[in-house]
Amino acid sequence: MTSVRAIERDALADVLTLVEGTPPPARTGVLAADARAWIADPAQGVAAAVESLDGADVIGAALARLAPSEVAVTASVPAGSTCWAEIARHAAGEAETCIVGLACGDGGLVRRLVLLRAALVPPCATGESTPVPPGRQVFEAYFDDLMNSRFREAAAHFSADALYSHPPYAGGSERVLFTGREALWRGFEIERGPTPARQVITGFWQSGDRVFIEGVVEGIPSGGTFFSTAQLSRQGEIARYVAFYSAVRIPGLNDKSN
Repeated sequence: MTSVRAIERDALADVLTLVEGTPPPARTGVLAADARAWIADPAQGVAAAVESLDGADVIGAALARLAPSEVAVTASVPAGSTCWAEIARHAAGEAETCIVGLACGDGGLVRRLVLLRAALVPPCATGESTPVPPGRQVFEAYFDDLMNSRFREAAAHFSADALYSHPPYAGGSERVLFTGREALWRGFEIERGPTPARQVITGFWQSGDRVFIEGVVEGIPSGGTFFSTAQLSRQGEIARYVAFYSAVRIPGLNDKSN
Protein backbone atom coordinates (compact mmCIF):
# COMPACT_ATOMS: atom_id res chain seq x y z
CA MET A 1 0.00 0.00 0.00
CA THR A 2 1.28 3.46 -0.85
CA SER A 3 2.04 5.47 2.31
CA VAL A 4 0.24 8.75 3.04
CA ARG A 5 3.58 10.56 2.95
CA ALA A 6 4.33 9.21 -0.54
CA ILE A 7 0.87 10.29 -1.73
CA GLU A 8 1.50 13.86 -0.63
CA ARG A 9 4.90 13.91 -2.36
CA ASP A 10 3.24 12.68 -5.55
CA ALA A 11 0.56 15.37 -5.27
CA LEU A 12 3.20 18.07 -4.85
CA ALA A 13 5.13 16.78 -7.88
CA ASP A 14 1.97 16.76 -9.98
CA VAL A 15 0.99 20.30 -8.96
CA LEU A 16 4.47 21.56 -9.81
CA THR A 17 4.30 19.82 -13.16
CA LEU A 18 1.34 22.07 -14.02
CA VAL A 19 3.36 25.13 -12.96
CA GLU A 20 6.36 24.03 -15.01
CA GLY A 21 4.30 23.40 -18.13
CA THR A 22 6.00 20.06 -18.74
CA PRO A 23 4.05 17.01 -20.03
CA PRO A 24 0.95 16.25 -17.92
CA PRO A 25 1.48 14.21 -14.74
CA ALA A 26 0.96 10.47 -14.79
CA ARG A 27 -2.18 10.76 -12.73
CA THR A 28 -4.97 12.26 -14.79
CA GLY A 29 -6.32 14.42 -11.98
CA VAL A 30 -4.34 15.58 -8.98
CA LEU A 31 -7.08 18.02 -7.92
CA ALA A 32 -10.34 16.90 -6.35
CA ALA A 33 -13.43 18.06 -8.22
CA ASP A 34 -14.43 20.26 -5.26
CA ALA A 35 -10.93 21.56 -4.56
CA ARG A 36 -10.43 25.11 -3.31
CA ALA A 37 -7.31 27.18 -3.89
CA TRP A 38 -5.81 30.53 -2.99
CA ILE A 39 -3.15 31.59 -5.49
CA ALA A 40 -1.15 34.81 -5.33
CA ASP A 41 -0.84 37.23 -8.19
CA PRO A 42 2.67 38.45 -9.15
CA ALA A 43 2.46 41.38 -6.72
CA GLN A 44 1.36 39.26 -3.75
CA GLY A 45 4.68 39.55 -1.97
CA VAL A 46 4.00 43.29 -1.77
CA ALA A 47 0.25 43.85 -2.19
CA ALA A 48 -1.21 40.87 -0.26
CA ALA A 49 -3.58 40.10 -3.17
CA VAL A 50 -4.69 36.46 -3.36
CA GLU A 51 -7.20 34.97 -5.80
CA SER A 52 -9.73 32.49 -4.42
CA LEU A 53 -10.59 29.69 -6.84
CA ASP A 54 -13.05 26.79 -6.79
CA GLY A 55 -13.02 23.55 -8.78
CA ALA A 56 -10.32 21.41 -10.34
CA ASP A 57 -10.59 22.85 -13.86
CA VAL A 58 -10.39 26.49 -12.73
CA ILE A 59 -7.49 25.80 -10.37
CA GLY A 60 -5.61 23.73 -12.96
CA ALA A 61 -5.93 26.56 -15.49
CA ALA A 62 -4.63 29.10 -12.96
CA LEU A 63 -1.58 26.94 -12.20
CA ALA A 64 -0.94 26.45 -15.91
CA ARG A 65 -0.83 30.23 -16.38
CA LEU A 66 2.40 30.23 -14.34
CA ALA A 67 4.04 28.05 -17.00
CA PRO A 68 6.57 27.81 -18.41
CA SER A 69 8.57 27.89 -15.19
CA GLU A 70 11.68 26.35 -13.75
CA VAL A 71 10.90 25.18 -10.23
CA ALA A 72 13.05 23.60 -7.55
CA VAL A 73 11.81 22.33 -4.19
CA THR A 74 14.17 23.77 -1.60
CA ALA A 75 12.35 22.29 1.41
CA SER A 76 9.25 20.24 2.12
CA VAL A 77 7.47 19.02 5.23
CA PRO A 78 4.85 16.30 4.73
CA ALA A 79 2.65 15.68 7.78
CA GLY A 80 -0.34 13.37 7.65
CA SER A 81 -2.57 14.47 4.77
CA THR A 82 -0.82 17.85 4.56
CA CYS A 83 2.34 18.90 2.72
CA TRP A 84 4.14 22.23 2.75
CA ALA A 85 7.00 23.10 0.45
CA GLU A 86 9.22 26.06 -0.33
CA ILE A 87 9.84 26.52 -4.05
CA ALA A 88 12.38 28.55 -5.98
CA ARG A 89 10.62 29.54 -9.21
CA HIS A 90 12.23 31.14 -12.25
CA ALA A 91 10.29 32.33 -15.28
CA ALA A 92 10.66 35.09 -17.84
CA GLY A 93 11.69 38.14 -15.84
CA GLU A 94 10.71 36.55 -12.52
CA ALA A 95 12.74 34.95 -9.73
CA GLU A 96 10.58 34.02 -6.77
CA THR A 97 10.45 32.27 -3.46
CA CYS A 98 7.08 30.55 -3.20
CA ILE A 99 5.38 28.41 -0.62
CA VAL A 100 2.91 25.72 -1.62
CA GLY A 101 0.55 24.14 0.88
CA LEU A 102 -1.51 21.09 0.01
CA ALA A 103 -4.18 19.23 1.95
CA CYS A 104 -5.23 15.92 0.42
CA GLY A 105 -8.34 13.85 0.81
CA ASP A 106 -9.22 10.33 -0.26
CA GLY A 107 -6.91 8.86 -2.87
CA GLY A 108 -4.38 11.63 -2.39
CA LEU A 109 -6.40 14.19 -4.36
CA VAL A 110 -5.74 17.80 -3.41
CA ARG A 111 -8.72 19.48 -1.73
CA ARG A 112 -7.00 22.66 -0.48
CA LEU A 113 -4.14 24.43 -2.20
CA VAL A 114 -2.30 27.60 -1.19
CA LEU A 115 0.41 29.10 -3.42
CA LEU A 116 2.05 32.34 -2.32
CA ARG A 117 4.82 34.27 -4.04
CA ALA A 118 7.50 36.84 -3.26
CA ALA A 119 10.74 38.06 -4.80
CA LEU A 120 13.48 35.45 -4.47
CA VAL A 121 15.04 35.22 -1.01
CA PRO A 122 18.33 33.32 -0.96
CA PRO A 123 18.63 30.32 1.37
CA CYS A 124 20.87 30.44 4.40
CA ALA A 125 23.63 27.93 5.03
CA THR A 126 22.43 26.23 8.22
CA GLY A 127 23.39 22.85 6.81
CA GLU A 128 21.00 20.37 5.24
CA SER A 129 18.87 18.50 7.79
CA THR A 130 20.56 20.30 10.66
CA PRO A 131 19.51 18.66 13.97
CA VAL A 132 17.63 21.34 15.91
CA PRO A 133 15.23 21.39 18.87
CA PRO A 134 11.45 21.73 18.37
CA GLY A 135 10.78 25.25 17.17
CA ARG A 136 7.20 26.13 18.04
CA GLN A 137 8.10 27.58 21.43
CA VAL A 138 10.72 29.80 19.75
CA PHE A 139 8.17 31.26 17.34
CA GLU A 140 5.49 31.63 20.01
CA ALA A 141 7.97 33.62 22.11
CA TYR A 142 9.05 35.70 19.09
CA PHE A 143 5.49 36.68 18.26
CA ASP A 144 4.71 37.44 21.90
CA ASP A 145 7.67 39.81 22.13
CA LEU A 146 6.86 41.41 18.78
CA MET A 147 3.18 41.95 19.62
CA ASN A 148 4.14 43.57 22.91
CA SER A 149 6.68 45.89 21.24
CA ARG A 150 9.63 44.25 22.99
CA PHE A 151 11.66 44.68 19.84
CA ARG A 152 15.13 43.88 21.16
CA GLU A 153 13.79 40.72 22.76
CA ALA A 154 11.96 39.81 19.53
CA ALA A 155 15.18 40.18 17.54
CA ALA A 156 17.05 38.07 20.10
CA HIS A 157 15.17 34.99 18.87
CA PHE A 158 17.11 35.30 15.59
CA SER A 159 20.69 34.31 14.84
CA ALA A 160 23.34 37.02 14.56
CA ASP A 161 23.37 36.71 10.74
CA ALA A 162 19.65 36.04 10.26
CA LEU A 163 17.85 36.84 7.00
CA TYR A 164 14.35 38.30 7.39
CA SER A 165 11.92 38.99 4.53
CA HIS A 166 8.47 40.45 5.19
CA PRO A 167 5.66 42.23 3.29
CA PRO A 168 5.82 46.04 3.47
CA TYR A 169 5.04 47.64 6.79
CA ALA A 170 2.30 50.29 6.91
CA GLY A 171 3.01 53.00 4.35
CA GLY A 172 5.76 51.00 2.63
CA SER A 173 5.77 49.95 -1.01
CA GLU A 174 8.63 47.40 -1.01
CA ARG A 175 9.17 44.16 0.82
CA VAL A 176 11.29 44.43 3.93
CA LEU A 177 14.62 42.63 3.89
CA PHE A 178 16.85 42.72 6.96
CA THR A 179 20.19 40.94 7.32
CA GLY A 180 21.51 40.37 10.82
CA ARG A 181 20.04 40.60 14.31
CA GLU A 182 21.03 44.22 14.86
CA ALA A 183 19.46 45.35 11.58
CA LEU A 184 16.33 43.39 12.46
CA TRP A 185 16.04 45.04 15.87
CA ARG A 186 16.43 48.51 14.37
CA GLY A 187 13.91 47.62 11.66
CA PHE A 188 11.36 46.56 14.26
CA GLU A 189 11.97 49.78 16.21
CA ILE A 190 12.02 52.25 13.31
CA GLU A 191 10.18 50.75 10.33
CA ARG A 192 7.59 48.54 11.99
CA GLY A 193 6.94 50.22 15.33
CA PRO A 194 4.10 49.33 17.71
CA THR A 195 0.89 48.04 16.13
CA PRO A 196 -2.33 46.48 17.46
CA ALA A 197 -1.94 43.55 15.04
CA ARG A 198 -1.65 40.20 16.81
CA GLN A 199 -0.33 37.07 15.10
CA VAL A 200 -1.96 33.81 16.19
CA ILE A 201 -0.39 30.56 15.02
CA THR A 202 -3.02 28.09 13.79
CA GLY A 203 -0.73 25.55 12.13
CA PHE A 204 2.92 24.63 12.67
CA TRP A 205 4.93 22.06 10.73
CA GLN A 206 8.61 21.20 11.25
CA SER A 207 11.07 18.71 9.82
CA GLY A 208 14.68 19.12 10.93
CA ASP A 209 15.65 22.77 10.60
CA ARG A 210 12.77 23.65 8.27
CA VAL A 211 9.52 25.17 9.54
CA PHE A 212 6.23 26.24 7.95
CA ILE A 213 3.69 28.35 9.84
CA GLU A 214 0.09 29.32 9.16
CA GLY A 215 -1.78 31.83 11.27
CA VAL A 216 -4.31 34.62 11.45
CA VAL A 217 -3.92 38.30 12.25
CA GLU A 218 -6.22 39.66 14.95
CA GLY A 219 -6.54 43.09 16.52
CA ILE A 220 -7.00 45.03 13.28
CA PRO A 221 -10.09 45.47 11.06
CA SER A 222 -10.47 42.64 8.55
CA GLY A 223 -7.28 40.88 9.62
CA GLY A 224 -6.09 38.30 7.12
CA THR A 225 -3.97 35.15 7.11
CA PHE A 226 -0.20 34.90 7.31
CA PHE A 227 2.16 32.13 6.24
CA SER A 228 5.88 31.75 6.83
CA THR A 229 8.74 29.53 5.77
CA ALA A 230 11.72 29.51 8.10
CA GLN A 231 14.99 27.84 8.99
CA LEU A 232 16.35 27.24 12.48
CA SER A 233 19.98 27.16 13.52
CA ARG A 234 21.51 24.31 15.48
CA GLN A 235 21.14 26.50 18.57
CA GLY A 236 17.40 26.82 17.98
CA GLU A 237 17.57 30.43 16.78
CA ILE A 238 15.66 31.63 13.70
CA ALA A 239 18.23 31.83 10.90
CA ARG A 240 15.93 32.69 7.98
CA TYR A 241 12.33 33.90 7.95
CA VAL A 242 10.20 34.64 4.89
CA ALA A 243 6.66 35.87 5.58
CA PHE A 244 3.62 36.07 3.30
CA TYR A 245 0.28 37.75 3.96
CA SER A 246 -3.17 37.43 2.44
CA ALA A 247 -5.51 40.34 3.13
CA VAL A 248 -8.34 37.88 2.43
CA ARG A 249 -8.84 35.50 5.36
CA ILE A 250 -8.10 31.99 4.07
CA PRO A 251 -10.13 29.25 5.79
CA GLY A 252 -7.93 26.99 7.89
CA LEU A 253 -7.58 23.24 7.51
CA ASN A 254 -10.18 22.61 10.21
CA ASP A 255 -12.53 25.42 9.21
CA LYS A 256 -15.95 24.03 8.31
CA SER A 257 -16.21 26.55 5.43
CA ASN A 258 -13.12 25.03 3.79
